[in-house]
Amino acid sequence: MFSMRRYLRVPNELKPSELFKQDSLSPGKITLQIILLQIFYYSTAMFLFYSWGKLVGYKIEMKKWLISWESIDFTNGYGLTISMLWLADSLICVIFLTVIVGRSKLAWDFAITIHAINFIVVYVYSGKLPSFSWFFLQFLSSLILIFLGTWTTRWKELRETFFEGMIDQEELHSIGSNTHPGEPVPVVRDLESQR
Repeated sequence: MFSMRRYLRVPNELKPSELFKQDSLSPGKITLQIILLQIFYYSTAMFLFYSWGKLVGYKIEMKKWLISWESIDFTNGYGLTISMLWLADSLICVIFLTVIVGRSKLAWDFAITIHAINFIVVYVYSGKLPSFSWFFLQFLSSLILIFLGTWTTRWKELRETFFEGMIDQEELHSIGSNTHPGEPVPVVRDLESQR
């Protein structure tokens, strides 16, 4: 008897149950990474805003600074400072993106997701679309996270892949202990022993 089932066989590697077992594609892991990045994104901003507010003597208005777009204005010092703090937040969050995500091809997705969630939060809080200044600031912030995040995660991937274990720590320690102060430490690797 002719059976279509035999001809439509899906390889085990492509079955959904196998795909979701992979670490980078697991919905649970991706959700956790998004939540952690969002927490660090807002926590870093809160720390920066609180420190700046205390240092300058402003009344601490976290709701206004974090989830409102009205204070983002490029025509006065107050608005420019808030904007610079948001950009500093993005610079710091590159570290979190590198540690939490760690994959260069996922850095774009997570950077854009952080800003998309931020847009939703700001829109729900204010009830209207943010200003052009706010959108421009989010664009600059996402560029920082995308490009620096991709670069740092790529660096991390390459370092772990190609450079991990190139210098034997015991060998380096024994060579370093036989040198005199001020003398450069020779790093020699016996390539024949690795083959």
